[in-house]
Amino acid sequence: MIDLQTILQKYPWEDSWKSMAKPMDSLWEFDVSVTREEIWPYIIDTSSFNKRIGLPKFQYVESNGKLVGKTKQAGFLLEWEEVPWEWEYLKELGNARIYKKGFAHYIRTKIITEPLGESRSKIYVYLGIIPRNFFTKKILNLALPKLKESFQNGFLQIEEEIKRGKPKLNLSPAKQKLFLPEAQWVHPEKLEKQIPNLVQKGISKETITKVFDWIKASPDNDLDRIRIKQISRNLDIDPDEVLFLFLHGCRLGIFTLSWDIVCPHCRGVRTSLIKLGDMPASDQCEVCEIDFDTTGVNSIEVTFHMHPSVRIVEKQLYCAAEPATKQHILLTKRVGAKKSFSSNLLIGSGVYRLRKKGEKKYRLVESKQNHNQTDILWLPETNEEEIKVRPKPNLVFENESEDEVTIILEERSEDQDSLRPTEIFNYQEFRDLFSEEAIATNLQLDIGIKTILFTDIVGSTKFYETEGDHGAFLQVREHFIKTNQIIQNFRGVVVKTIGDAVMASFPSPLQALKAAKEMQEWFHPENKHTPVRIRISIHTGNCLAVNLNSNIDYFGNTVNYTAKLQSVTGSGEISFSETIFRDKDIRDYLRQGEIKLRKVEFPLPWADRTDFVYIWRV
Repeated sequence: MIDLQTILQKYPWEDSWKSMAKPMDSLWEFDVSVTREEIWPYIIDTSSFNKRIGLPKFQYVESNGKLVGKTKQAGFLLEWEEVPWEWEYLKELGNARIYKKGFAHYIRTKIITEPLGESRSKIYVYLGIIPRNFFTKKILNLALPKLKESFQNGFLQIEEEIKRGKPKLNLSPAKQKLFLPEAQWVHPEKLEKQIPNLVQKGISKETITKVFDWIKASPDNDLDRIRIKQISRNLDIDPDEVLFLFLHGCRLGIFTLSWDIVCPHCRGVRTSLIKLGDMPASDQCEVCEIDFDTTGVNSIEVTFHMHPSVRIVEKQLYCAAEPATKQHILLTKRVGAKKSFSSNLLIGSGVYRLRKKGEKKYRLVESKQNHNQTDILWLPETNEEEIKVRPKPNLVFENESEDEVTIILEERSEDQDSLRPTEIFNYQEFRDLFSEEAIATNLQLDIGIKTILFTDIVGSTKFYETEGDHGAFLQVREHFIKTNQIIQNFRGVVVKTIGDAVMASFPSPLQALKAAKEMQEWFHPENKHTPVRIRISIHTGNCLAVNLNSNIDYFGNTVNYTAKLQSVTGSGEISFSETIFRDKDIRDYLRQGEIKLRKVEFPLPWADRTDFVYIWRV
C-alpha cells in the first residue's frame, strides 16, 4: 500500500523548488480489473494516453540534447524543458517539466503499478506542482479534480479494450473506408487511381485495399514513419507484398522512402535521409550523449512516408517520452552523486545490457533459471563484464562519482520491426526500382552475412568463334535473362554482371544451392535450346556494401573467395565452401537427395594454406 507520505519520503522536494512556493501534492488511486502486465504497454504509450485523457498536442524541438516543449491549454501558452523520463519495467514511470511559461514553475509525475491478486492491479498517480503564483494555484485547484476524472476514464477505456481484445487496426469496420477528416489531404484520389497500376505490378487488390483503408483512417502519428514489418503484422498481410506495394508506390508518387540513422542506445531517429549516398560516416545522439558509427548492421532503418502530394503528415506529439518506442529499455534511472539505488527487477530469462548514459561500454546480464546468483551488484569494485543471475534479480548500484549518473538496463535483442538495408538489398524489386541509389564512395556499409553465388560461361572464347558475334550475343543475353529469372525465383538478387559472369546474393545457402541446381539443369548438354554451359561457385560470410560502379555492390573476403572458387569448378559443376557444406539445411538437403559430392583441394592464392571445397556435378 502506497500513501502520499511514502512518495514524498522516497522523492523529497529539493529546497530550491520549495523556496519558490509551497508544493501542491496529489496522489490518486485507481483499481483496474486487468493485470499490470496487460496494462503496462498502454501506460508507457504516453503520447496515446495523453491524447486519450484530452491533453492538447505538444510541439517539441531538440536543443543541446534537451527537449523544449510548447503548447496552449485553456488559452494559456505553456513552455517548458522536458526532464528525461525514468521508468522501471512493470513498476513505475515518471517525468518532470521545468516551465518557462505556464501555471507552474515545475511539475513532476509518477505512475506506479502494483498487483492485486492474479487478475487485478492498482495504479497510483502522483502529481507534484510548484505553482507560479496565487492566481495559478487557484486555477490548478479547480483543474485537478477534472484531471483525476480524465485519468479514471482513460484507465477504464484501456481496461475495456484489453478485455474485449483490441482490434488490429484500432478502427471499427465502418470507419475503415472513410478518410480521416482532420487529416491534411491534398490529392486523396491518387490512392484509388493507382490501384490498377499496382495490381498490374502483381500486388493483390486485397492487400492494396487493406493498406489504403488503413492509411485513410490513420492519424498523422501512425503515418509519420511507416514500418513495413509492423504494418504487415497488424494487418495480417505478407510482408513481402506490403514492401512491394510501397516500393512501387514510391515510383507512382504515393509514398517516399527514407534512410533513417538510428541511435544504437535509445533507437531514436537522429538523421533522416532521402538518398543513401548522403549518409555520413558517423552521427551523434545528444540525448544519449554518444557519437556512433553509422555503417554498422543495425545503424540504419528503411521507412516509408506519405508523399506530400497525397497527404501532408505532421508528427503530433502528446508526450516527449514515448517510452513505448523504446520498449527494449526496461530501466532508466537517475542516481544522485554518492547515492545508491536498489530494486527487484521484474525481468525474465534472457540477455540484457547494463550501462551508464553517455558510455558505450556495458555489462552483459544473462538471466536463466539454472543460475544460482540472485543479485546484480554494480559497485565501485565490481569488475566482472558478464553477470549471470536468476530471473527477477535484485539490482544494487552505487554511484561513487561526484555527478548524477543515469543507469540503463536494456534487452540485448535488436528491434524486430526495423527494415534494414541488408534486408532491402535482398529484393530485386528494390534494385530495379531504385537503381539510382548508391552508397557514398568513402563508406563501407556492414550488411552482415550474405550467401554469394558466381556463375560464369565455360569456354566463352571458343563459343564466340563458333557462334559469331551476333549469335553469341543473342545466346549470352538469353543466358542472362534465364539466370536472372532463376535467381529471383529463389529469393536471390543479381548484384552485378561482369563480362559473361553473374554475381548474385541470397538470404540463405539452401536457396543459393537450389538456384544453382536449377541453372545447371537448364544449361545442361542435353538441353538443345541453348549451347551455353556454365560453372557455379557458392560461399557465405560477412560482406560489405560499397559503391564500386555507382551502384550498390558487395565487397570483401566472402566475395573474393567465391570468385576464386571458379578456378576449381568445371562445366556443369557447382562448387561450394566448407562453410556452406556445414550448414544444417544444406546437410539435410544433400542427405535427402542422396547427392554425391567430390571433395577437392583449393589452394588459396592470397594465403599460405589450402582449403577443402565440395564439387557437385548436376
